Amino acid sequence: MTTLQRPMGTLSKDIRSKSVFELSAEELTERLRATAESVRQDTFRRNGYIAYYDQKVCPDTSYVVREYRDRKELVRVDSEGIGHFVKIL
Repeated sequence: MTTLQRPMGTLSKDIRSKSVFELSAEELTERLRATAESVRQDTFRRNGYIAYYDQKVCPDTSYVVREYRDRKELVRVDSEGIGHFVKIL
C-alpha cells in the first residue's frame, strides 16, 4: 500500500510546486478538478446555476448555456447583458 501512495504523492507534490503558467493543460485540469467540483456542488446546493458557452449548442457567442442542478437551458444574452430564455436542452 505504501508503494502505491508514494508515486501519487510525488506526482501531486510535483504538480503543486509548479506555477500554473508552467503546467500542461492536463496538469492544470487535474489541479483545478476538486475546486471546480466543490464550486459546482455549492452553486447547485444554493439553487444557483453555472453559465458557459458551448459551441456544440450555442449558435454564436451571444448565447450561453445555464446549467442548473436538474436541467440545462439555452439563453440568448442581449446587448445590455440581459438573458432571454430560448429552450431547455
